[in-house]
Amino acid sequence: MSSFVTRSERAGNIFFRITALIRSGQLQWADRPAWYDVYVAHPPLTPHDWNVQLPKYNEPVKKIFYEEDIVRAQFYKNHRNVGHVSMDKEGDSISQQFINEYQALSKEEPNLPMEEMFAKTEKRLEDVGLYLRRQPKKESTEETKKASTEESNTSGNQ
Repeated sequence: MSSFVTRSERAGNIFFRITALIRSGQLQWADRPAWYDVYVAHPPLTPHDWNVQLPKYNEPVKKIFYEEDIVRAQFYKNHRNVGHVSMDKEGDSISQQFINEYQALSKEEPNLPMEEMFAKTEKRLEDVGLYLRRQPKKESTEETKKASTEESNTSGNQ
């Protein structure tokens, strides 16, 4: 069957696309769908209007962020290499375990700032036996230049 035609294209309904596939020889007559003969025998009374616009057609899509999304984004910013997610094993991913622990801690101590909440959540997970490696912070370009010039000065004196 033709893989380049998608249902989002509005060149015609599925009946006309199947008919075109049969006419072009890409679909054999014997391989036609079961509903095809029924549609030929009993076509719809009114044709479908492809240009119909739904009530919220021109409205922009709302950006929905939950607290969990922000926590997960910060988690992956701090801990980029947390391993792979296995679809075979049961249980939560490492990020989901972190979020669950973070939410439990936020219920116990709601007034803590986010940074302290993260540190306490990491500590709680370490107590359970889940050790997370933090992503090393990148040095600023000035610190990097300063370190490289000091290194070149010491190597030139030897």
